[in-house]
Amino acid sequence: MKQTDFARTLTRFLSDYLPSQRNVSTNTIKSYRDTFKQVLMYCDLELSIKPEHLTFDKLKAEKIRDFLLWLEKNRNVCINTRNQRLAAIHSFFRYTQSEHPEIMLECQKILGIPFKKREKKTVEFLSQECLKYILEQPDTSKKRGRRDLTIMATLYDTGARVQELIDLKTSDVRLTKPATITLTGKGNKRRSVPIMGKTRDLLENYMKENSLLENGNQSHPLFYNSNKYPFTRPGITYILEKHLHLAKESNSDVLFSDSLHPHLIRHTKAMHLLEAGVNLIYIRDLLGHVNVSTTEIYLRANTETKRKALESAYMEVVTQDTPIWEEDTNLLKWLQDFCR
Repeated sequence: MKQTDFARTLTRFLSDYLPSQRNVSTNTIKSYRDTFKQVLMYCDLELSIKPEHLTFDKLKAEKIRDFLLWLEKNRNVCINTRNQRLAAIHSFFRYTQSEHPEIMLECQKILGIPFKKREKKTVEFLSQECLKYILEQPDTSKKRGRRDLTIMATLYDTGARVQELIDLKTSDVRLTKPATITLTGKGNKRRSVPIMGKTRDLLENYMKENSLLENGNQSHPLFYNSNKYPFTRPGITYILEKHLHLAKESNSDVLFSDSLHPHLIRHTKAMHLLEAGVNLIYIRDLLGHVNVSTTEIYLRANTETKRKALESAYMEVVTQDTPIWEEDTNLLKWLQDFCR
């Protein structure tokens, strides 16, 4: 069967342009792949166009708008997911217009489809008290409990994304002073993050117990499940949720979050650093943000910092000898005496 122009371009986009020219992560490529799986599904189910027959002539801007509406109504996706799918489509048609300049006008119509505005939620994070209770839950008399504590302590101390934690190899850990962990973030960008003494000790004991310090294990996953495979995202989330549930049971008078996912630990680290007075630039570097404007979401969310700033700038505008209303029934005289 003859290949269509859409099939050829999409294949080059996913297999050559994204990994070789853009050097994007495997997770990003998977996300883009999933977007176009849904586009093909929509064309098949709603437009009766089989994937092998789909061409650029049949995929106009109006069809993309209808696809986005279908995602929201039929697939019940949230605005965030809808916007992520549109971002992948924008990236593809930005590439397509250079490969097929004859359809540049249609590509630009698609690139002009706007993202939907969404409500910006405040950043959720754990208080230091809540985090302390959660870290107390693993049973350190058991091997699995020691592993869970090491995972949670490393996740918090490094402020790592969950995929960065999953991708860690034993060679990424430096236990000699200054102790650091090298994380591989988005776009395969690597950064070294210092770790505190207690986390370093936990890691050293964990690696000794699991024979990860022996020669030949440098490429071994740092954290792995019972099948010797690296943890998955749901696996890390399960560990966090388990210990959150235990903390709630043993500390019923403390207000915990409803759920605990890995990114909430990352938010918690950033907020705790901000509350401790750490410069926003250092927090940006620790988290691996490209731009400090991304890190500023924590500054906007930190009401305690705002309160302290307002208190430091507060000036008494009403003197202590302001007349009390009940003691002076003459309204005119009270007003004349006010702020005299």
